[in-house]
Amino acid sequence: MSESLFENPSNSRSLALARKWRPRDFSTLLGQDHVVKALSHALDQQRLHHAWLFTGTRGVGKTTISRILAKSLNCIGMPGQENLQPTSTPCGQCSTCLEIDAGNYVDYIEMDAASNRGVNEMAALLEKVVYGPTSGRFKVIMIDEVHMLTNQAFNSMLKTLEEPPPHIKFILATTDPQKIPVTVLSRCLQFNLKQMPASLIVTHLEDILKQEGVSSELQALRVIAKAARGSMRDALSLTDQAIAYASGNITGASVRQMLGTLDDSYIIRLLWAIHQGHGDEINAICQEMESQTMSFSLALQDIASLLQKVAMAQIIPSSVVEEWPEAEEIVKLAKELNKEDVQLFYQIAITSNSDLELAPSQDVGFMMALLRMMAFKIDTNLISTQSKVAANPSPSATLAKLPQSKSGSGLIKPKPIVVPEKEIISSPVTQELIQSEDLGKVNEAMIAFKTPQGWQGLIKKLSLTGLVLQFAHHTAITHYQERGQELHLQLATTLMPLATTGSITQLTQSLENYLGRVVKIKVEAGAPVVTVAHLEAKDQEKNQTLLEQQWDKNPLLESMKKQFGVQVIEGSIKPLKNLGEK
Repeated sequence: MSESLFENPSNSRSLALARKWRPRDFSTLLGQDHVVKALSHALDQQRLHHAWLFTGTRGVGKTTISRILAKSLNCIGMPGQENLQPTSTPCGQCSTCLEIDAGNYVDYIEMDAASNRGVNEMAALLEKVVYGPTSGRFKVIMIDEVHMLTNQAFNSMLKTLEEPPPHIKFILATTDPQKIPVTVLSRCLQFNLKQMPASLIVTHLEDILKQEGVSSELQALRVIAKAARGSMRDALSLTDQAIAYASGNITGASVRQMLGTLDDSYIIRLLWAIHQGHGDEINAICQEMESQTMSFSLALQDIASLLQKVAMAQIIPSSVVEEWPEAEEIVKLAKELNKEDVQLFYQIAITSNSDLELAPSQDVGFMMALLRMMAFKIDTNLISTQSKVAANPSPSATLAKLPQSKSGSGLIKPKPIVVPEKEIISSPVTQELIQSEDLGKVNEAMIAFKTPQGWQGLIKKLSLTGLVLQFAHHTAITHYQERGQELHLQLATTLMPLATTGSITQLTQSLENYLGRVVKIKVEAGAPVVTVAHLEAKDQEKNQTLLEQQWDKNPLLESMKKQFGVQVIEGSIKPLKNLGEK
């Protein structure tokens, strides 16, 4: 990549890399091929619109494309190679191109809408539209962060934006197109700029550092590219910082120390410790991270990123890239971790990041997130045992002593249950429970399985904790099939991650142990109306209302209101223990 294609390549090293290596024409613009193709064709065919809108996150090239487009519209070429009309390949050497690069071209006006957002500033700008260009073909007006304009400013420019004079071209740029009125959007050609892929950032940084004469490690550039989050400008700024921090030799360790990020080995060690249940090792790793002043927020992001790669490897093994330094460990984790655990760990990682601000300290919040992963992970020993029992079922021996159905008796006639391999496996019922023939609990089951209130009462009697309790609280019974002994539960689609194999198995086991009978649970996604959680909330609201009514009639409170003007804050009255408890 030639230096002559970038801004001020002869400047001293004091010039920021993001400015020194800014692309000067479409051929050196990286990562925005779809925009370059459309603009190049329009310029070559002389089909020029009067207004363009470029949208995208910070540092993806909005201002750079605006300047290149301004040069394309006004480039006059060198002597003997004059451009008589707009071109997609500006020469970069004529007075017009050089002045636009330097920021002092009279017919190219850049306005920052963040600081010039009112109707008065817009009126002053539109006054310049009346006059033709001083030296160029077109007067180009570029408004950056255009979404910051007030509604009055937008309204004042609508007519001019729709039908500007032939010598005026508008270029608008924004990071938040949703805030731009539709009336403005409809008057522009809109181009959405993409975030830069990490691989493209790494390649570009390698080329720049090679020409700058700065040595670097590939892993260090990958860390910078990841931290840049799709912004080439951020990547170049971080590279500037890394050069100064590492004194000209950019290494992976120095960049991680500069950013406060983790080595992948830390994250992999944490995941193995969580999987194996080694709490002491987790605590030791967290203390080591704290001693090195690493960012716990970035650590949770790294954990989520690694878990995403593990999940992809479990479903799509070919997605693992051999160039990844952690590729071998990702393959091992994909084989050892349960798919449900990976999904759960990922959800905990991304939700816990927002909870760090609420924690007493970030290290406490980070540690609690890891402990939550350990607490909710599936008990593989339980699943293994139940799988072995299900592999050799003996329905005749298990169900022989269940109560037989009689006409009008309300009892269920047992039938052998054939469990498909891909269906949820209900846990086995012990011979002792089957032989007890507890008719009271059988009748209780019939009631509980038919009404939402009955299901709520039954859940209260079960010793459920953790994830399985949350799963049960958000379920609602749709119907119970007596012949197949199938209990159909409905769960909100957004809460389906709670319906893990472990949660369903533990709920099934608890129901069978309490009722002394076989139960099969099937979970369906939907929009349950009356869940256990809904009923619990209504009961709590009812108890709160009753308590407030009782206190409102309290003589002592009435006396305090009259003598001292006491007012009861709404919702402040709380019971010492739930009403109805003794």
